Amino acid sequence: MTATSRFDAEQLMALLPAVYRDRDADGGELRALLEVIASQIRVLADDLDQLYDDQFVDTCAEWVLPYIGDLLGNRALFSGGTSGDESIRGLFPELQGPRFVPRVAMRARPDVAKTIFYRKRKATRAMLEELAADVTGWSARVVEFLELLRWTQCIRNHLRLFNQGCPDLRDADALKRIGGAFNSIPHAVDVRPINTLNGWYETRNVGFFLWRLRSLEFRDINPAPSSAGGSRYFAHRLGLEVPLFTAASRGETGSLNEAHAPGPIRESFLRDDLRHSQPSRLYGQGLTLHIKTAAGPVAQNLICARDLSQWLVKQPPPTMVAVDVRTGRIHFGSAYTANDLKDVRITVHHGFSSELGGGCYPRASWLIKPSLADAVIPVTTTIDQALFDWRTLGQPNAILRINDSRTYDETTQLTIDPPKGKWVAIEAAGGCNPHIRTNAPIQIKCGDDAWVGLSGLLLESDIEIARLAGRLRLMHTTMRLETGAAKIEVPEAVVDALTGVDTFRLEAAFSILGRIIVPPDGRGLAFLDCILDGRPAPAITGVKANTPGSALHMERCTVFGDVAVREMPLASECIFTGKVNVARRQHGCARFSFIPHEALIPQGSLTPRRYRCQPDLEIRTRVDRQEELLGRRLNDAEKQAIVDAVVPFLVPSFTSRRFGDPGYAQLHRNGPVQIFTGAEDGSEMGVFSHLKQPQREANLRSRLAEYLPFGLQAGLIYVT
Repeated sequence: MTATSRFDAEQLMALLPAVYRDRDADGGELRALLEVIASQIRVLADDLDQLYDDQFVDTCAEWVLPYIGDLLGNRALFSGGTSGDESIRGLFPELQGPRFVPRVAMRARPDVAKTIFYRKRKATRAMLEELAADVTGWSARVVEFLELLRWTQCIRNHLRLFNQGCPDLRDADALKRIGGAFNSIPHAVDVRPINTLNGWYETRNVGFFLWRLRSLEFRDINPAPSSAGGSRYFAHRLGLEVPLFTAASRGETGSLNEAHAPGPIRESFLRDDLRHSQPSRLYGQGLTLHIKTAAGPVAQNLICARDLSQWLVKQPPPTMVAVDVRTGRIHFGSAYTANDLKDVRITVHHGFSSELGGGCYPRASWLIKPSLADAVIPVTTTIDQALFDWRTLGQPNAILRINDSRTYDETTQLTIDPPKGKWVAIEAAGGCNPHIRTNAPIQIKCGDDAWVGLSGLLLESDIEIARLAGRLRLMHTTMRLETGAAKIEVPEAVVDALTGVDTFRLEAAFSILGRIIVPPDGRGLAFLDCILDGRPAPAITGVKANTPGSALHMERCTVFGDVAVREMPLASECIFTGKVNVARRQHGCARFSFIPHEALIPQGSLTPRRYRCQPDLEIRTRVDRQEELLGRRLNDAEKQAIVDAVVPFLVPSFTSRRFGDPGYAQLHRNGPVQIFTGAEDGSEMGVFSHLKQPQREANLRSRLAEYLPFGLQAGLIYVT
């Protein structure tokens, strides 16, 4: 802002002769006129300042960006919608915000700003790699397959001694990289069209290897002791066998290498890295993997990579710590005493599609506004002690803040009971993901109009609703799911003893939950961007056998298991893998969702009216197309033939259905395109709709049309 924009009536009066100021001292009419003039001067000055700022992409107004981009010939990219933000903000108004759904790609301002930067380096491999990472938000590596073709050596010129026909069979590490993004062994020519699986090795082909999964850091956590006892641990805190990932970064050279690609760590790569890199690129404080005991950090020379599938038989050397990166097993040698292992802490990375459920990632937007709380109580020893301190203060509106990611073993049953009109939240600080393990279910006893919040937690416990009143809110929380036993349950005795009105409501967002068991009355269930996994039992059901649960509002969710509810006001962009049974179907709507067809499930699903749901939409489209082609109505047998052709293939295909796997609930790339692009805005159905993966791919293809050298063809190859 210039000095002119700060003009006010006093400054203008000072510019006038004293005689006019004296004559205006009594009435003030001149001063009032100058105040109006000064306000208009400020408006003009601000407008001039903004016009100057609008000439630069870094300072211009948002509405100017498309015009600057048009001058540069920059085509606008999809940068994500705000529909998820609006629904979350409406359900959780007490959160800090303002943005809850992660951005999916480069925003418009940096995209326009880097246009000239890209064009100056146009057609170079490093530039294409950076472009792919920027516009998709995925880690990317560009490979020119011409460089990997077998080369007939010419004595006179064009010698390519590194492209010999036969690989070195003694180089085991190079052999294990065959068929991947970091392959270095030459290949015979492949003239098939390039795609994700084959057709790579041809002179014109450029491969863009993309990692859809994210590498999420779990910093300074307690590993899970193995049931085999001794000094054996699992890196996953629930005792699951899951692979360890590398930390994602661009590396020092700006080009993606194996040490920085967000994928599973290869055992031979970790072994060579520990042996030959000083310091290691993977092991150490602040890197991919780090282990420390009560005696201090374990040194790099004491870590070894091993296959621990037979860890009950094979022991590591006494002073060594063996790590199996394929299963996440950790085995300490016999020299480590019980005192050394009484507080083992590790830092590891696990793979997952998104920042969903509990995790050690930033969650500043998801924290409750501190101004709403009467007290913020830090959790220092146990959750039970923090709840005792809260009750000592008179059960005010409070946040119980956990500032670490360690495991809390609660020996007594946790009871959370805010009185009427009050609330209490157990909340992990941003970047923290505490693990709460209890022997008995956590009891929730809300008073009327009270609510309990659980945010940023990993719960190895069931939840039991001991009073059907108030609300339970779950945000970025994960429940134990490996046995399908984790559940949010209302005991049947509570329902039988109920004399008042059921006003209980469950609200969850960006969480991974187990089975939900609730009575049909009450204010219902609301899930946004969640995974519900009740297998082998139903995901949502009533308390008594063969009875429905409460009313269900669901957006962008994936449900493993059957669903039985009283009514369904809205189910939008969801995937149901089991039968859906809604008792009251006159009200509500299911839209842009997958609901299993009756040909797959006996008696079929009973839902309110459906709008553009699969496979119904594909069946109706094919019937209409065939009737238009034939010029008549199809008979029942012809319609059934279309149903038989559509239903078997148009089902959601997942990378993995096992909780804990990196690809858990992720839609497989070879699945039906009708589901992968079936959401309202063209993104995928289900819990990862907010990732906008089809739009990311479209962004990259749009940019490659401009920046890829003429005559070359690109292939998008998904590594994860």
